Amino acid sequence: MNTIKNKWSNNSTTLNGWISLNNNFSAEVMAYAGFDTLTVDMQHGISEYSTLIPMLTSIQSTKTPVFARIPWLEAGVLMKTLDAGVDGIICPMINTAQDAQKLVEWSRYPPLGKRSFGPLRAKFLKKNYFENSNQEICVFAMIETKEAIANLDDILNVKGIDGVYIGPADLSSSFGITPKFDQENETILENISLILRKTKSHKKYAGIHNLSAFYAKRMARLGFDFVTLASDLIFMFEGAKNAIKEFRLN
Repeated sequence: MNTIKNKWSNNSTTLNGWISLNNNFSAEVMAYAGFDTLTVDMQHGISEYSTLIPMLTSIQSTKTPVFARIPWLEAGVLMKTLDAGVDGIICPMINTAQDAQKLVEWSRYPPLGKRSFGPLRAKFLKKNYFENSNQEICVFAMIETKEAIANLDDILNVKGIDGVYIGPADLSSSFGITPKFDQENETILENISLILRKTKSHKKYAGIHNLSAFYAKRMARLGFDFVTLASDLIFMFEGAKNAIKEFRLN
């Protein structure tokens, strides 16, 4: 995980793979594909804690750092997910400094936070887990609403928030625009740039979800540290659809 933070600190962009399915073998295949990091989606994906553990076992056999997007800002799920041994947390719908403070408190051990001690699996993966986890765990607050943008400076001022992660679909919806990735709407693009500028001014990391490699490279050139490319589900669906289309061509 320190390697990833070092890359970000050296202005290098890392490519993140997104796991929506809940199969440990498909997760392992994603890990071998060559992403810098992977994220298991426990919010809109179909994974929960019982399926997270075998997926982590498969992914971490490749030494690929793995994050989890938790379902919501809820202490029990957040702490249990960290105890499972993930390297970072992405939390949806962080709209206020109070939300961000709760995210930090539940992700960090005292004195920085109030996380309960019991790293059942994590302690086997990393030496001196209690002493090092506050520095090594990466905590991303998702910025995806008008309210969050209005409170962005306050959110970024919360000590212990490493960065923000933009959810373009919900951000679009918040502005009354049809939700989608790879957004070209001028209002959304302006707000994506605003979020990036403010995050950088606070010397924190910025990530964003993308559908295509073309758009992900565009976001990397803008200065995003952490870009996600599609998902395992999208790769499977689009790959199958394209193969069928090619077969049926006259």
